[in-house]
Amino acid sequence: MPAATHQQAQIELHRRLAPEYAVRYGYAFSRMFQEEWHREMLRDVPAGARSALDLGCGTGFFLRDVRRRCPDAVGLDISFDMLGLARQEAPGAAVAQGDAESLPFRDGAFDVVLCKGSLHHTRDHAAFLRGCRRVLRPGGLLILSEPCNDNLFIRAARTLLYRFSSKFHPDDRGFRAGQLADLVKEAGFEVAALRKFGVLAYALAGFPDHVPLLRFVPGNRAITSALIAVDRRIVSVAGLRRLGFHVVCAARRPS
Repeated sequence: MPAATHQQAQIELHRRLAPEYAVRYGYAFSRMFQEEWHREMLRDVPAGARSALDLGCGTGFFLRDVRRRCPDAVGLDISFDMLGLARQEAPGAAVAQGDAESLPFRDGAFDVVLCKGSLHHTRDHAAFLRGCRRVLRPGGLLILSEPCNDNLFIRAARTLLYRFSSKFHPDDRGFRAGQLADLVKEAGFEVAALRKFGVLAYALAGFPDHVPLLRFVPGNRAITSALIAVDRRIVSVAGLRRLGFHVVCAARRPS
């Protein structure tokens, strides 16, 4: 699919999904899980970092937490509908509409670039990552969290979802952890950390717009807290890490 056509398809997809994203973040148990995800990504942000780009900021829920760590945070998204939600979720934060494969920022503008599930929505992964490198200052940090396909069952399930669900684009793909690390290195980064995130809590608590089970269970916040604790143990065990639904990669632009 040509780049312009793919961009229009993504804009239309996220126009339709914007109300469902609002539902996703409307439950206390789901917000608890998402905030755990944000902590996992933000743990790599160095002390003193001020300027950050939330690339593919969507509804602004992550941007809200990024701004608490980096006061000069900016959110970018291709969807005006998502940015409308972002202005409500992160009031006062700077947001802009733009293409992740052609970033509208000057060279070296940011201390940190964060991308929560944005890369797999693009077609030219190399252009996306080169753009991230360009807008980072020397020594700046890129932090990605992307769908991980190291596990055969998860890979098969994602293939079916992306192909048959109207909530996904059929051309979207997850990454194997090693594949993501290679892409980041090829773009000129030095990988500083590569780890898995999300197993049971991801599947059951993270997406009540897709899997509504916990919406109807009493004590769902306590259940989510317990699932998060179990997930931490699972991804800390070498033989079980393949069960992770996402891979978090932190990479530095060389000085």
